[in-house]
Amino acid sequence: MGCKVNQFESTAMLEMLKTSGYELSAPKDVDLVVLNTCAVTGRAESEAISILRRLRRHNPQAKVIGVGCLAQISPDRLQGLCDLVLGQAQKSSLAELVKMPSGTTLVSPRAEPIGDLGDPKPWRTRALHKIQDGCDAYCAYCAVPFARGPSRSFDLGRVLSGLETYLAMGEKEVVLTGIHLGLWGRDLEPSQDLATLLAETNRVLGHRLTDMRIRLSSLEPLEVPPIVDALLGYDWLMPHVHTPIQSGSDAILDRMGRPYTREQVACLIVKLKVLIPHVNIGTDILVGFPGETEEDFLETFELTEGLPFGYLHVFPFSPRPGTKAFNLNDQIPSDVKRARVSKLKKLDTVKRAEFLAPQIGDTRRAIIENTLHRSGRMKVLTDNYIPALLQPDSKANPGEVVMVRLGLPQNPYGLAEAYL
Repeated sequence: MGCKVNQFESTAMLEMLKTSGYELSAPKDVDLVVLNTCAVTGRAESEAISILRRLRRHNPQAKVIGVGCLAQISPDRLQGLCDLVLGQAQKSSLAELVKMPSGTTLVSPRAEPIGDLGDPKPWRTRALHKIQDGCDAYCAYCAVPFARGPSRSFDLGRVLSGLETYLAMGEKEVVLTGIHLGLWGRDLEPSQDLATLLAETNRVLGHRLTDMRIRLSSLEPLEVPPIVDALLGYDWLMPHVHTPIQSGSDAILDRMGRPYTREQVACLIVKLKVLIPHVNIGTDILVGFPGETEEDFLETFELTEGLPFGYLHVFPFSPRPGTKAFNLNDQIPSDVKRARVSKLKKLDTVKRAEFLAPQIGDTRRAIIENTLHRSGRMKVLTDNYIPALLQPDSKANPGEVVMVRLGLPQNPYGLAEAYL
């Protein structure tokens, strides 16, 4: 479940179990089930509980293990549903810990370093390269620092050797990912930053990055300006920025503990778009934070509507135990949150269409996904993060990088058509 870091670590744990003699199985007649949980929202927590109950019901003979963020911050919620409950620090020892007797819970008092889960592992079409873990921000709504602990970076040499490995493996696209990616390097000695990492990547590997491209996962708004020169100067760095603004109301941003204003966000997004017209800028919006008035929400909607975002990820606020916002007054009624989420999701549809429209007829580099779209057609993702459907008679293979011409959506999913 959850973020790209969890996906990376799930793959790492799978490889450990394979090395220990386990085989990946269809979901029946299995001996072992591992759920890597998420706790970023109340919905994610509820989904984890629901999934575990279903796994128990369908696999009564299996040993069920719950790991991850929910296991770290609320292990009591998993006891009784799982034979083993393991915290973050135990992930790197999963292959040995599966032998522990049922009823065992091993969770460190705080989220300690996760151990050696940082080596390259292929994942789906785009390889994920975890280079950082943890977060020091402690935003009022977020339980991630409690689940993941303080920021910790893999050193520059290890990051570069991982990219070397991906090159040798023939990977075509690698995503640099972390829980708070923009904090990479600040805890190293001497302190470094993401811009330095990208410059060193270009110096050491730039001449070899002809087939493989690198994408960045989420960056906080104030962490974007230092890497703009890299986006402009390195053709191996894909023109895609995801930056979670969370709100467009200064009052709510202040209550959330976010260190920027709506004016700073607006200046950042406009400048980035002027410098790189084809860049796709995505964002996260958190709706219904305690005390969010209708005026606050309209400020968020109007800011988002007026800026050149290419897509929106919209989430309703849910109180997370241990966070500053958990016991705040002025909780927003569920029906109000649903209505606000719905309005922003409709805006997301508009934003995606607006970003696509001027690029119809353009040719862009794209990677072919290794799972079919639900339409039965192959799906591609362009360098600037436009999903599109290949024509049914296209001669192409999953994982292959191709040049596609983008066409108007002619399918019920609203996705661009892609022509080889």
